Amino acid sequence: MLKQAACILALTGLALGQGAAAGPAFPLRPSPDGRHLVDARGAPFFYHADTAWQLPKKATLAIAEDYFDRRVKDGFTAIQLHTVSKEVPPVSNLNGDEPFTPLEDILKPNEAYWRHLDAIIEAAEQRGLFVSIAALWIRWGGQDKEGWRYQLTEDNARPYGRFLGRRYAVRKNLLWILGGDANPGEKQKAVSLLAQGLKETTPHHLLTVHNAPEHSSAAFFAGEPWLDINAAYTYRETHGQVLSEWLRPYPDRRPRPIFLIESGYEKESNDRRPGDSFRVRRQAYGALLSGSLMGHAYGHRELWKFSSQWRQGMDEPGSKQMRHVRDLFSTRKWWWLEPDLDSRLVVSGRGKAGAVDYVTSAVAKDGSFAILYLPQARPITIDLARLSPGADRKMRVAWFDPTTGSLKPVAGSPFANTSTREFTPPEKNATGEKDWVLALEIVSQ
Repeated sequence: MLKQAACILALTGLALGQGAAAGPAFPLRPSPDGRHLVDARGAPFFYHADTAWQLPKKATLAIAEDYFDRRVKDGFTAIQLHTVSKEVPPVSNLNGDEPFTPLEDILKPNEAYWRHLDAIIEAAEQRGLFVSIAALWIRWGGQDKEGWRYQLTEDNARPYGRFLGRRYAVRKNLLWILGGDANPGEKQKAVSLLAQGLKETTPHHLLTVHNAPEHSSAAFFAGEPWLDINAAYTYRETHGQVLSEWLRPYPDRRPRPIFLIESGYEKESNDRRPGDSFRVRRQAYGALLSGSLMGHAYGHRELWKFSSQWRQGMDEPGSKQMRHVRDLFSTRKWWWLEPDLDSRLVVSGRGKAGAVDYVTSAVAKDGSFAILYLPQARPITIDLARLSPGADRKMRVAWFDPTTGSLKPVAGSPFANTSTREFTPPEKNATGEKDWVLALEIVSQ
């Protein structure tokens, strides 16, 4: 890992994890341009999350602390959790405590259950982890028994939001996830009232919404002033939805930071597509290079369920390879990136939008660097003049292996950045697969 990091530093000239020793200064807030998150000092924050929805009810505090310590070591900066959940029964935590008494009355919290959750959130904050936490997972309704759709009403939503806000006002590391795996439908007003209750009591907490797949937060709540963050959720190739949200015109003309909250999970194929390491890599790079500048979330079947196999889940190939995503982006001013919407950078070989092998690419707004992700090894033609021109400047180019984090400089680099040039990646990466990242950077002679 140290050798890989050194290679990255040689390419970028930046210090890996610059400022990371002190950790982020919570609370976080949207950047002035509305495209990413910054901390209380104004430092950009890269949302690099693991998904452990069921942890609060499946883990003791000691186990949660063990998990958090491991994920910090693995390079993750955020964790996604549920407050309460009917998924993966029972509803009670390991101590046998249910969240409400009676269970169906969300305004009758069971103190023992919530004290356990308090301790878990505090443990995450102590480790510098940002926590995205679902207030009440509503799901679809109908015959679905795993959501809280029928327990959330227009009468209790705002008081419930106030309860959560008052209880967690002291915590500075929270993003509240409203909704939950379903479009709001007849619950749209109730979801909004829940948001208002939270904002009244904890204005320093951020809010987003988890709608049904293929629907971002803004799909139903773009006009709400309380919507701080726009969560993308898709089981298709991630670049399509994220690009659409990047271009979304908000009524108040204030863009919201975009992040990939959920897509395919490793070792899970509920959309009948493989849940392999290639898929989770493709999702992450495709989203980040298409406008998801806030960041993304990784998921694994055993980790989201927090099953007895959760430790093994952290050792899966895709899980380990997420470290390389953070290493690549954190050594660059990733918040300067803008999607290559008009294909002025990749002029040939990009492929068809929406396809598995589509090349996603982004260029820094000052033209100082660019990053491309190729799901399939093939020649591509790049207009080097798309980056900052100048007689005293050249282009340093290297292939980044997303499975190991190693760099392979392109022969002849650095190049004059004045013309188009074709680049062909090595046929296979270190694991025998064919996806690569191409990193380009302007350097002085």
